[in-house]
Amino acid sequence: MGLIVLYAIAESCPFDALLVRDMKKAVNSLLQLNLRRFRVPQKNLAKYSALDVVKQALELLFEFSPSEKNYREAMRTLQVYSEGDLEMLTTLQASFKLIANAVYNAYSAQRHAESIAPGTLFLQGIPFEVNELQQSFRFVGVRPPDISPPTVKRTIFLDQGFEPYESLLEGKASQTEVENGREENWAEIIHSSLGTGEETALIRAGADHLVPSRLLSRSVLKRLRSPKVGKLPGLLLRRGIELRVIYRVPDVNQVFGK
Repeated sequence: MGLIVLYAIAESCPFDALLVRDMKKAVNSLLQLNLRRFRVPQKNLAKYSALDVVKQALELLFEFSPSEKNYREAMRTLQVYSEGDLEMLTTLQASFKLIANAVYNAYSAQRHAESIAPGTLFLQGIPFEVNELQQSFRFVGVRPPDISPPTVKRTIFLDQGFEPYESLLEGKASQTEVENGREENWAEIIHSSLGTGEETALIRAGADHLVPSRLLSRSVLKRLRSPKVGKLPGLLLRRGIELRVIYRVPDVNQVFGK
């Protein structure tokens, strides 16, 4: 019997519960900046909020398609409206970078996922409130992406019931601690869920889990503190499953923010 193929999309910004948490934090930090309104030169008493400025920067970046020129214009916009306030600029840039990469990853991964038309979708993380993530996108003027293609019949969250991940969400565990045994748990869930492999299956997860370390960029490697990360392809292969990465979604800030 041949190997079962599991298609994969390796993301720099995984679409999981941690992203929901981080998006909410980013939006909240921008809402806090609304207490210090931005002046708009030559527009009487009109003012922009921090959210307005980030929206404008996102529009500049994603106009037609992202580019280095658009990215520079977006960052320059944040700098101009921060009016020399370093703390304000830092908050604007951090929120912009997170949201821009989330948008870039979500839509790039969505497009490639639809081309595979999977029946089963594996996602890292645990189930989350879709409305919460959609609200974060809407707050910054972005149409919320779909979580899965319409062909998907089953969505399986690989960390559901995995206590260390839930502790990480609650701030009770570090990223290093959560990786202990995590990929082994994923491999068992995937193996028990695929059956004979007759139905097309896809996994969307972080590139650090799906791509061999020798192929990862230095910036990604610097974030990896645990030797437990990056073993999933081998763990699956031992179970008769070939992990076939069809697309790697890069970090938009690294691609265009040179």
